[in-house]
Amino acid sequence: MLLGRYNILLMDEPSNFLDLPGIEALEILMKSYAGTILFISHDQRLLENVADRIYAIKDKRLCLIKE
Repeated sequence: MLLGRYNILLMDEPSNFLDLPGIEALEILMKSYAGTILFISHDQRLLENVADRIYAIKDKRLCLIKE
């Protein structure tokens, strides 16, 4: 899927059930993807390593955490 001709990907917990080498490979693929990726994750390391912007929902509001 990451190698297809899409300009946006929606991913829900993409690192679930992956071991560390799998997560590292996923990070490389996500970083090299030319389009937009909107993903939801509890994996703080994946968020910090891949995301340009991080949002969180707090008190029923969408808050920018990292830009």
